[in-house]
Amino acid sequence: MPKILSSPPSKPPRVSVPVSAEVLAIFERLAKASNVSTGRAMAEWLGDTVEAAELMASTMERARAAPKVVTAELHAMMLGMTDQTKELMDKYAKFKGTAEAGGAPATRIGGAAALIPPSCNTGGKVPRTNPKGPLSKPSSGAS
Repeated sequence: MPKILSSPPSKPPRVSVPVSAEVLAIFERLAKASNVSTGRAMAEWLGDTVEAAELMASTMERARAAPKVVTAELHAMMLGMTDQTKELMDKYAKFKGTAEAGGAPATRIGGAAALIPPSCNTGGKVPRTNPKGPLSKPSSGAS
């Protein structure tokens, strides 16, 4: 069986990129928090966002060839995002109204209103009782 020779792994190409002092400071903070070099923090960020750069490059190439078509596509996409945002706003407005009216069945646990912090709340500080009504009484343990 013939021996297959493989070339040694090559180092990634290096580039010099001028950045503002603000950009450098932010990536230095990211590097320190990640315990890596500033160059590696930048390289990992660019690697993680390569799909977005690909989309932008593709869109710009198409826009050079057919600016009106791409402009119409981007406009339609923004209208769609506006519609979706409006739907979400309406959904959460209804949800808020339901919670103020005593809570939806899905938010009830053991017969008492569940005190669940919002998903973005990392503090986890939830009052033990609700001073506004009878649902604030802690259960006696009996179901």
